[in-house]
Amino acid sequence: MKSLTKNKRGDFQSIVVMIIIIFALAIGSIIFSKVFLDITAELKTRSEFSNNTIDSIEVVEERTIPLLDFLVFFSLVSLMIGLIISSIYVDVHPAIVIVFIVALIVAIFLGGQISNIYSEITSEAQLSATATQFSYTNIVLGSHFPLIILVTGIIIVIILYGKSRRVGEV
Repeated sequence: MKSLTKNKRGDFQSIVVMIIIIFALAIGSIIFSKVFLDITAELKTRSEFSNNTIDSIEVVEERTIPLLDFLVFFSLVSLMIGLIISSIYVDVHPAIVIVFIVALIVAIFLGGQISNIYSEITSEAQLSATATQFSYTNIVLGSHFPLIILVTGIIIVIILYGKSRRVGEV
């Protein structure tokens, strides 16, 4: 059985997986919030519910979007930290760092495309009112997403290259 720390291509795949997870989580959160707000709006108009029940629905409604917004942001930060930590434990040859830089450029391009797709989806008439309430998500997946990928990738390259140089000196 191969050790997880000997997987030399883990960071290449991990950045792409991070991009996909964050995008799916963001879009899923916005769609869920839209459906949830539509359902709660309908529930509040029902005469069967007391004022106390309607107040409870409104409290849940107020907390849902900020929690989902923070979930997307926290997931991004967690995945970035996980990638950085995993790069410490991945043994690489110095030549792999060059390949990783090329893969990073592709990931930055992919992040730009994902950012554009996110902007198009959230500007749709049905989702735009809900999407504007996701302040952290809009910052992260807006125009800053390729920059976030770049900074994370540079940190990983520094770790991988510094570690490969240290291993070569031994």
